[in-house]
Amino acid sequence: MSGLITKPTLWQQAAACAAYGGVSISITLFNKAVFSIYGFKYPNLVMLGQMLVTLFLITAASRYEMVEVSRISKSGLKKLFPLTVAWWVYVLSGVTALRFLTVPMFGLLRRATTLAVVVGEYHMFGKVVSKEAAGSIMVMLMGGLVGVSNDLSYNFWGYFYISVCCVSTALYLLLIRKLRFELRVSDTTLLYYNNLLSLPVMLAYLCLCTTEFQDAWSYPRLRDVKFQLFYLLSVSQGFLLNLCIFRCTTINSPLTTNITGIVKEIITTGLGLILFKDYVWNAKNVAGVLIGLLGGISYSVAGFRERTRKKVAN
Repeated sequence: MSGLITKPTLWQQAAACAAYGGVSISITLFNKAVFSIYGFKYPNLVMLGQMLVTLFLITAASRYEMVEVSRISKSGLKKLFPLTVAWWVYVLSGVTALRFLTVPMFGLLRRATTLAVVVGEYHMFGKVVSKEAAGSIMVMLMGGLVGVSNDLSYNFWGYFYISVCCVSTALYLLLIRKLRFELRVSDTTLLYYNNLLSLPVMLAYLCLCTTEFQDAWSYPRLRDVKFQLFYLLSVSQGFLLNLCIFRCTTINSPLTTNITGIVKEIITTGLGLILFKDYVWNAKNVAGVLIGLLGGISYSVAGFRERTRKKVAN
């Protein structure tokens, strides 16, 4: 039956985290390379492409019975709409925050999402993190602080928008888990309707608030087949990333997904130190990466111990 909830195994939970982290690292490094090579500076059109590819792939797969997309009633769509709003706000506020903050500062403040998720899980699901997990989270936050301690700068609007981004991201992750169980539908169904509801909002924003359509039309490499293939690959990875986020959140927890995202950012930073020449090496950056990785590993160990204790108790 569509939407039937079964208890995932430990390996399924670990695989969901690994898939999310792997795809997220891939798309981050890939997009950085693509944008620097092709100079395509239209992030909203990339988002639009991700929506269209997601809707196309899910529709095609459902027609060939590779996946099942359940119908959601009008009342269900009303429940789903806050998820769409949270997604839209977190993406828009995140992009805007980067206009006012340096990338390292953005990454540090972005980790405050973890605290918002912890508070949200307590109020929405009554979940309390263990002392081990809380300690691991603090280590990760400390790693971020060390890594950017030489780049601290205050900008009111930057702090404002990143605060909005953290809260809306946490709400997005929490709503994914909540609606998955309330509506009793699959991850694919949730992803499909979230993109379907977001599409008109995205089109309205692009037409009324940006000039990306007009600017992209005069983009010199628009008809370059190599660029078109890179663009298609980029937006296709976006589809996989969103699917992995939904999967990881529903079979693990919003907090675990967020922690996976932090570990992913730490690994991406480490790879960026090696692969890209625009990142400045210094002792604090390296120390921040290592401390953050230590926190991520300790959180994974704490989570494994907690699941083992629950399994033994049952």
